[in-house]
Amino acid sequence: MSLPKFAQRVTTLTTVVVAALTGAVLTAPAAHSAPELHWNDSGMKNPDSRFLEMWHPRDHIGNVHWSADPIVASHLGDTLYVNDLSSDGYSIRGQVKQVSTGKIIIDISTAGKTAPAKVKKTKNLKEGTKIQIRGCVMKAGKSYGCTSWYSARA
Repeated sequence: MSLPKFAQRVTTLTTVVVAALTGAVLTAPAAHSAPELHWNDSGMKNPDSRFLEMWHPRDHIGNVHWSADPIVASHLGDTLYVNDLSSDGYSIRGQVKQVSTGKIIIDISTAGKTAPAKVKKTKNLKEGTKIQIRGCVMKAGKSYGCTSWYSARA
């Protein structure tokens, strides 16, 4: 085989591969992009509590709020509130993690509820227990982004 024929075959093969790939790319369906999640940690007067506001991209879609002993001298304990404010097909999930064990001790979601929706879970933790909270955007059991973990206490 002479070099010119070999070079001609490589060029032909390259042209076929490029044409096939280009056709596949041009005919492939457009991918759905995941929501771009932004959040902000709004300060609370009680340093043990946290209030996370979640945004996508400019719409306020939900909140996750940790309240250490929401009613003074009550038996309610500590409460995580999760609010889904937008009828966009996504749900809001709130999680509480105990720092000493690394285990998630509260995990609640607005999945299956029509927005605006609010859920809460109360757990009476030992006073001073260090925890972290975060919020996530979910759809059909899949996470589309979570906030950072934020410190709080029981």
